[in-house]
Amino acid sequence: MGNEQAPRVHRLDSTLANQIAAGEVVERPASILKELLENSLDARATRITIHLEGGGMDLLSVEDDGVGILAEDLPLALERHATSKVATWEDIQAIQTMGFRGEALPAIASVSRLELLSRVRSQNQAARLQVTGGMAAAPEPAARAPGTTVRVADLFFNVPARRKFLRSPATELSRNQKVLRQIALANFPVAFQLTQSGRSLVQFPAATDAESRAARVATILGEGFLANALYIEQEDQGLSLSGWLGLPTYNRARGDEQYFFVNGRPVRDPVINHALRAAYNDVLFQDRHPLYVLYLALPPERVDVNVHPAKAEVRFRDSREIHDFLFHTLRRVIAGQGGERLHVTIPVQPLSRPSAPAQSPAPATYPTQRPLSAVRDGAGTYWEGLVATATSPVPTAEVRVAGSEDLAPNYPLGQAVGQIHARFILAQNSEGMILVDQHAAHERILYEKMKNASQQNDKQAFIIPEYVHVTAAQMARFDERQADLQAAGLEISVAGPGTLAIHAAPAPKAVAAATYGQIVADILAEEPAWVEGDGDAVLADMACRAAIKTSRRLSLEEMNSLLRQLEATPRFGQCNHGRPTVVHFSLADLDRFFLRGR
Repeated sequence: MGNEQAPRVHRLDSTLANQIAAGEVVERPASILKELLENSLDARATRITIHLEGGGMDLLSVEDDGVGILAEDLPLALERHATSKVATWEDIQAIQTMGFRGEALPAIASVSRLELLSRVRSQNQAARLQVTGGMAAAPEPAARAPGTTVRVADLFFNVPARRKFLRSPATELSRNQKVLRQIALANFPVAFQLTQSGRSLVQFPAATDAESRAARVATILGEGFLANALYIEQEDQGLSLSGWLGLPTYNRARGDEQYFFVNGRPVRDPVINHALRAAYNDVLFQDRHPLYVLYLALPPERVDVNVHPAKAEVRFRDSREIHDFLFHTLRRVIAGQGGERLHVTIPVQPLSRPSAPAQSPAPATYPTQRPLSAVRDGAGTYWEGLVATATSPVPTAEVRVAGSEDLAPNYPLGQAVGQIHARFILAQNSEGMILVDQHAAHERILYEKMKNASQQNDKQAFIIPEYVHVTAAQMARFDERQADLQAAGLEISVAGPGTLAIHAAPAPKAVAAATYGQIVADILAEEPAWVEGDGDAVLADMACRAAIKTSRRLSLEEMNSLLRQLEATPRFGQCNHGRPTVVHFSLADLDRFFLRGR
């Protein structure tokens, strides 16, 4: 033991050092494609062509028409930390290029057979440099138009253990296509083409105007996305947010169609993710994910992109400012107070035929609904005081029709005509027919009133407390959730064994006081659907339990009262769980139902 010698410190061989670095930069063909595309974009390319063999494992080639690399600089371009993009610490503090670390090319060359072919416009011929497993040959003259071609063959041929972690060629091809979609959405003026084994798979023409940019988005996310999205442009305090924001009712089970860019760079960031999720909090159906393509622009010195070699993560100088800007901007847009609403025609099938299955995937959980124009709070005169008490269910269909003198289609949601199965309100406006889910609509109205009252700390104190008798399990749950109930505006105390006393509640106009006791009892009777500390979720639960039930018969006066209040409610297109409250059929849609005009 005493004779053991300490290991000596030595420099790693440059090839071994590059192979170690490749573990952070080169995970699979898709990560190589990302690095090479970023180099082409930094070279100001306007046309980029990608060729693949075996999903990129056998061959991955990227050709561009950028500024190129000088022949004498080709060997240097394959050395670690050699780059033309930054030179000083100040450059690092305000990075404006996609690449900057000078690690990608040497890392890729160390685990593949790489060929670098480039020509600058000022030179008459190109130069070629070939590298095998990190060992470079001498540059040689070659022929090429101005620009650069990088060919990466036999990926991981010298580290077979790494190659075993790759998937099938089809899977690797799919990951390459995902990278290309991300890059294409961030660089509209650039034309892209992807081929595999000589067959063209993807082609994105250059998009230089609003129409062609929207066409590229539709190609990537589908035309259904554009028809169910809001286009936004917002600026504040040096921050700019633009792009397409999917409606809450157009959603997916997975979050794989979400694209967010910071200064043109696709990123993953917990601050951004939290702000986006919170913006959709009250309108997105549970366990569903929205679709969006959003671009955040800010001065480069306010964001640090030098966080990880893959450059997929960023760190904001003031993350709270970014979070609040995103949250409040998107919240206003979703509430109908900003953004350009896109109208869509509802596909109609004759009633005598069953609907055929869709040929393309439709991410929306519900049928496409025609968005209605935003309504300002306080517009018109509204009925007050819907009473949320349930009556016995209606076993048969009931349609009650108003006289023609009652039809005044001057309101966005029109005038009530009748009620269907004591569940839906049938109304008409100047554009066609409207169906309203009475429970979902009233739920949204109550929730917004309760939340506003809670934020204003506006409570109704009861002169005589309302007492609620609860079981031992309910009392135990009250002890666990008392803070959440209080955050929602409910002041409750233990009045005795098995008895709770409600002293105050939010939004006195939203729910009749006599219903709070039953609401509290119902909430405590089940495991809560909210996480601890989420007061808004408690309010949403209360609103759902207090809203008029699907079995409640309504008079025409009550139906119109509901419509007028709904028009004045933010985010009235969805209930608190993300389900739609309103579906609009235009006259043209109704004509197609009955084959009129044929």
